[in-house]
Amino acid sequence: MIDSSARAAAAALPNPGLVMRLALAYRSSMALFAAAELDLFTPLANGAMSADDLSRACGTQPEPTRLLLEACAAEGLVTREGDRFRNTAVADAYLVKGRPAYIAHGLKFAEDLYPAWGNLADTVRTGRTAMAHETVLGEDKAKTRAFVYAMHERARGISAVLPHNVDFSGRKRLLDVGGGPGTYSIVLVRQTPGLTSTVLDLPGVLEVTREIVAEHGAADRIELRSGDYQSASFGEGYDAALLSGIMHRETPATCRMLLRKVFDAMVPGGMAVVSDVFFENDDRNSPPFATYFALNMMLMAEHGTCHAKTEMSAWMKEAGFGQVEVRDLPPPNPHSLVIGFKP
Repeated sequence: MIDSSARAAAAALPNPGLVMRLALAYRSSMALFAAAELDLFTPLANGAMSADDLSRACGTQPEPTRLLLEACAAEGLVTREGDRFRNTAVADAYLVKGRPAYIAHGLKFAEDLYPAWGNLADTVRTGRTAMAHETVLGEDKAKTRAFVYAMHERARGISAVLPHNVDFSGRKRLLDVGGGPGTYSIVLVRQTPGLTSTVLDLPGVLEVTREIVAEHGAADRIELRSGDYQSASFGEGYDAALLSGIMHRETPATCRMLLRKVFDAMVPGGMAVVSDVFFENDDRNSPPFATYFALNMMLMAEHGTCHAKTEMSAWMKEAGFGQVEVRDLPPPNPHSLVIGFKP
């Protein structure tokens, strides 16, 4: 029998709900990843379907399909109408193949990161990465493709607002350093008359970039240049430069070096834009998204982290840029821009 003192001690304990919710949160992610991989949402775009009908359409088993749909209903991805299921607005917008905002490629990349996050304790203990970043930068073609398309889908959201936060009008030559899928260059050359762009990235990445650029009919205004941005020459004569999503893989010393290389490659009046996830200040403890992003990069890259807006601004000034300012992209976008001009 449990005595009264033991009952009193148990009653005094805080509710363990938070710990249990965190411990089991992966189940929600895996239900989403599985449903996206099986493409359950695309047939549902045509209307409500039973689990039996959907299993036939997707080549899955009826009862496991029903349980997965019930999990998706619990997460707000589908609704239930008797024994039939229907996409919610968010699933219809982002998880149906052919929709402009389809993001399941990005989900596949997030799923690929699961094994790395499973080794978080080892990385914290040893300081060693949990996966080789080179795997998604050309060594593994399937994972590289998933990574580049994930960056493309993420960049589409940023590129929708980037031209409204930075004025590229009148610019003629853009250097897109580590430009990955080329998404920003595609949008910027389309929206800026007379602008051409050079996308510099690794050869394995550019194999996929070439497809994306051609698909968007921008090959005549976008040059793809193969090279490692740390060692490759940037050339000269650019009046705009974009360094998006690369600084979080680099040490402060490398960030400074890249900013100096960009400065030297630009004509007077040239504009440099660093786009990334940043900590707010040198305390490096907010916002929470940046903390999780820094952990993610630590798992993937030897020097992976997040830098602070204050740090990047100081480094840009140190490289010679003036009129340096920070602009936050509108929520829910987590990126901010640090912008400077060559005198």
